[in-house]
Amino acid sequence: MSEATLLSIAFFLICVLFIMLLIAFTKIINIQKRLADVSPKDLYPFMEELRELVIESERIADKLEDAIAKKEELLEDISTLAEDKIKRLESIQVPDEKPVLKQYFAMQKQQAASAEAPYRTEPQTMRDKIAELIRAGLPDTEIASRLGISTTEVQIVRKLDIA
Repeated sequence: MSEATLLSIAFFLICVLFIMLLIAFTKIINIQKRLADVSPKDLYPFMEELRELVIESERIADKLEDAIAKKEELLEDISTLAEDKIKRLESIQVPDEKPVLKQYFAMQKQQAASAEAPYRTEPQTMRDKIAELIRAGLPDTEIASRLGISTTEVQIVRKLDIA
């Protein structure tokens, strides 16, 4: 190859490289203009979408606050019911001094009283009422419904009387 051909190939490659540099430079300038020239018109759709998201999040927050308030009310009701059950359970429990002997003597006294007086008056404590219905042979569910208590309370008294 001659020197003239090599020079013409080199000149051609330099021209192609120069054209590619010009194209890259114009693309960079266009991108820079797009980034720098953001108008409010371009941002309006984004602002609308953000506004709608804020409104929706406020709706969800209101619903969550309502749900939390309902759950708090429910917990307060459950707490009140639990306190009532504890008070009722405390009223049917006997002090813990020799419970087996105390129960035995109480049963002996009740059997003697029932043999002497077939028409007894109402028992005075809830525990006595439950014990009397247990002795009468009623099931736990029937006792609970008659006295307006839970079957668990009946079962506790049954276990205390057996022990």
